[in-house]
Amino acid sequence: MSMSRATELTLLNWVNTFPLDSEVTTVEGLSDGTVFAKMIGNICPDYATIDLQQNIGPSKWISNKRNLESVHKLLLRYIAEKCPNLDSLAFESKIDLNAIAEHGDSQETNKLLTMFLMAAVEGPKNRDYISLITTKLDTPAQEEIKTIIMRANATIRPSADTKESQKAPDKDNDLALEEAHANLFAEYEALKKKHADFMTRFERLTISHEDLIQYSNEADARLKALQDTGVGDHADHMKNQVERILELEDIIAAQEQQVEADRVLKEKQIRELISLRPMAALLTECQDELKVVKVENLNLIKKANKVDHYIKKLENHTSLQRENSELRERIDLLEDNQKDYDKVHEENTKYKLTATEYGSRFQEQELDIVELSSQRTALKQEIQILNERISELNERQRHDEKFINELQEQMRTSLGALSPVSAVPGQVGLSLEEELEQVEETPTHSLENVRLKAELKLLQNSIGNSKITQLNIELAQSERIKKQLEEKYQELLESHSVGQQQLNEILDNISGEKNESIIGTRKLFIEASQELITTKSKLAKLQVELSEREHELLEKKSSSETISDTEHDKIREIKGNNNTLASDLQAELLTLQDKYNTILADFKSQKKHLDHVKLMQYPDNDMALLTGEKLENAGSVQSLNNQNTQDEIFETNEHDKTIQPNEQKPKTLSKENVNILSLTSECQIKNLARENALIATAWYDLTNRIQSNHVVLQRRQEAPKSWLNKQRQMVDTTGRR
Repeated sequence: MSMSRATELTLLNWVNTFPLDSEVTTVEGLSDGTVFAKMIGNICPDYATIDLQQNIGPSKWISNKRNLESVHKLLLRYIAEKCPNLDSLAFESKIDLNAIAEHGDSQETNKLLTMFLMAAVEGPKNRDYISLITTKLDTPAQEEIKTIIMRANATIRPSADTKESQKAPDKDNDLALEEAHANLFAEYEALKKKHADFMTRFERLTISHEDLIQYSNEADARLKALQDTGVGDHADHMKNQVERILELEDIIAAQEQQVEADRVLKEKQIRELISLRPMAALLTECQDELKVVKVENLNLIKKANKVDHYIKKLENHTSLQRENSELRERIDLLEDNQKDYDKVHEENTKYKLTATEYGSRFQEQELDIVELSSQRTALKQEIQILNERISELNERQRHDEKFINELQEQMRTSLGALSPVSAVPGQVGLSLEEELEQVEETPTHSLENVRLKAELKLLQNSIGNSKITQLNIELAQSERIKKQLEEKYQELLESHSVGQQQLNEILDNISGEKNESIIGTRKLFIEASQELITTKSKLAKLQVELSEREHELLEKKSSSETISDTEHDKIREIKGNNNTLASDLQAELLTLQDKYNTILADFKSQKKHLDHVKLMQYPDNDMALLTGEKLENAGSVQSLNNQNTQDEIFETNEHDKTIQPNEQKPKTLSKENVNILSLTSECQIKNLARENALIATAWYDLTNRIQSNHVVLQRRQEAPKSWLNKQRQMVDTTGRR
């Protein structure tokens, strides 16, 4: 039964009399079930529901349907328990909750509102709701509600099933309600079918009746018109009309038969519809489940797509792993080839370095040969000059000897008369001083001649032999000491040309210093060997660390499967740095070994030279001078070697610092090195100071003697007595010698 718009508005106004959160203006605002839940809670708080679902997604109508179903069940339970006279209304009024939830159907909503109105008016609190209707609604709305209530009461009728259910309260109320609902629904369907049949027949009959009335009116109008015209006999016309009426009656009978057939078909379809309704409800549930399953299926499809994507990614990863393994094998092969190439390249560089070194050495040796040849020619020229000077001195000596012989002859002639006086027997046992005192006033030509001969001989020996021996020694040692000893050689040449007689004293002093220099050289040799051993051990440690780093690098290469090109470049750079470091260390080790060999050779040569000097003992002054010169040369070589050894020690220390910048040396070793260096430097300073003092004194004495000899040769007999006595004493000592 359809309801008008006025009825719908009246029911909405009645709904707004309840205490709601907001006013309801349309029927669609009731489709979610929240308003109905508040209404049933206001009618009876015991039947209030709070488990309403809120959903704003595409499945909103499903949650609305579930809310409406829960509210409808509570309403039916309330009617069964509180309003038993409304059972027929509740079970006969079939409400389509799907239409309300999904489309907001106004007719189905009005049916549900009518049930709520009847439950409120017939319930225990009916007076309150009747007073609200009479006070809050206007008169037309009250009249409309009255008609709605009357219309609903007309459909209500008591049933024997309800009475029996009241008489037998021990039965289950839900089962009784379901049974009564089934019976009433069957009766309702039968009556509804009959009512529909009657209504269709009535509508068709009314239509045909209206058509007949219209046709009759038209026929009457025509008949009246014919009567008014007064035209002859109308028998034919009447006959035609009667025939037409009969035809129309036949048509009506056929239509009635068709209506009856349609009614039978409609009943059949209604029965089929009744049988299909539970299937339709099941179909709606299945559709709801189908929508949920579709959503789940979409999620599963997404997951399956993800799985396919991951599978493809895994396949790509496996292919990349295979490619990486192949590339790693190729890299290993290339690294092996690179190592071989590096070895060959290092060997070639070593060969080139050795070739360049040999070339530089050959050039240096050629230059040394040229220099030595030039020095040899210079020395030959000096020897020639010295020989010329010796020849001049020999000529002067011969001239002096002639002059001395003449003087001796003069003395003999002058002393011939004095010989008896000098042969007095009482003067035989006099000493040298007494004889000199006695002969002070006598001429001293013979003594002067003897002294001059001794001085000439001494000068000849000192000037000739010392120069020749010194030049021979320097020439023999020039191949080894080379450029480092040139300045020392000049100093020694000048000092030995002057220091003739003081070399014996210097030889005695040097004998103690010789042992000190040997001890210092041995200490430096031991220190150099220790430093070399430490450097070798450090180099071994560095090689071990290098091998460990290479091993770690290989492990990291094997562990890192996915590595970028930049990381490959970094690893190659690190490996190149390690190779360069190893090559540098090896080159430095070779240089250290060369330095060690040179130091060892110097030490051996110095030791051999010093032993040779120590064993050679010459009795005369020339050999002593040669020994002194050798010792001084050895001392100079020793000092220079000590200096070179110290420089090499400092270079090795700097090399250790470059090899291991973060490694600290032991404090004890550094202190010992500092102490040893300080001792060696102090010894060298003392030796040089002593040597300078001796050379200075010798130089001073020799210059004085040369000047005095020059004065004596010039003045001869005009010398003072004190100086003459001193010279006589020297001549007597040399004469006794």
